[in-house]
Amino acid sequence: MEDRVIIIATSKLIEGQLPQLQEVIKELQAHCINTEEGMLQYDWYVSEDSSTIKVLETYVNAEAVLFHFDNYKSFASRLGEFREFVSLEVYGKASEELRQKVKKINAEHFMLVSGLNKLRQH
Repeated sequence: MEDRVIIIATSKLIEGQLPQLQEVIKELQAHCINTEEGMLQYDWYVSEDSSTIKVLETYVNAEAVLFHFDNYKSFASRLGEFREFVSLEVYGKASEELRQKVKKINAEHFMLVSGLNKLRQH
């Protein structure tokens, strides 16, 4: 699990668009579960006031994150109809290639100092 990478993506939800966004998310998650062995978690959350979306993603390593970025592309424009990107946070062992990939969106990187994870290892 030392190579595991966690991503937290934050977006602003366009008002009144949650039902439409949920339909695209459902399709995207079905696509990812069938095509991404390196993805461990892909959870979408909405704030209580329905203004903010947070996506919590966990991958076995940086290469799996890069694969997801390419695999996700066909859904990006549809998702963009219902939300506006705000920020991306990368936790864990980000490869140089991953760092370069997210540099243009000013992603923040956090290195693990100490971990305690009781989740089942994959």
